Amino acid sequence: MKNNNWGIYCLLVCLFSLACRPKIPENNVAARVGNAILTKDALKNKMISEGINPDQQNEFIEKWVNGELLVLEARKQGLDKTPEIQEEINNLENEILVHKLLEKIFAEQIRFSDEDMNSYYEKNKNLFAVAEEEVHVLHILTKTQYDASQALQEIRAGKVFEEVAKVRSIDTFREKGGDMGFIKRTDVIPEMVRIAFTTPEGAVSPVFSSSHGFHVLKVVKKYKPGDIQEFRDARNDILQRLRVNKERSIYMDLLYQLQNKYKVYVASSQN
Repeated sequence: MKNNNWGIYCLLVCLFSLACRPKIPENNVAARVGNAILTKDALKNKMISEGINPDQQNEFIEKWVNGELLVLEARKQGLDKTPEIQEEINNLENEILVHKLLEKIFAEQIRFSDEDMNSYYEKNKNLFAVAEEEVHVLHILTKTQYDASQALQEIRAGKVFEEVAKVRSIDTFREKGGDMGFIKRTDVIPEMVRIAFTTPEGAVSPVFSSSHGFHVLKVVKKYKPGDIQEFRDARNDILQRLRVNKERSIYMDLLYQLQNKYKVYVASSQN
């Protein structure tokens, strides 16, 4: 394998295995397979980024270990030195480079002010009409009814729902204060649908149970079909729409500039 290909191969292996961390303190090692190390810090960050519950940590580690074992066996059999693998690595390297280039250019050139977003919202309110009933909810999930009751008691005593969720909830939204955003009836389990769509706006539900555990909900906002989302609720959608349009424009301008900067040759079709 050429030196440049081998370098990118090693880099990719490091990225995918969460390994290649020199001089890692032993107390920061969550798992080790051969020379590959999964650190506790990397484990935590990866689980958060993938929305994995803390109680699934052992399953995640087992999956990582199994993957590393298979990688070791693949290398032992020389599969990493085959032309097919080299081609895939080259293709993946190109994809990463293109992604990083566009990411850099977009970060440098794309900025939207509140005025930009407000202007877009006022001119395109019809785009933010609600098609079906939806509810913005905050959610707390616990393993026991006692824990859920304690959470509800704290909220009723005046504690902020989001702060209680960060401490007591065990679901993937705990870091966001239990904020699930807007949900539709088909998005969540029936037990949650029943409570979320019958609880008044601004109210906190009683404790209710499901096969997942015990729940407490707070209904922040409700929309019925035909309602126009308020600007604050449509903000993320507005940003996404503006960004897509801007990225498309920047991308086409970039290609035009590059076609004039570099030599391009395309063979004429042969009949």
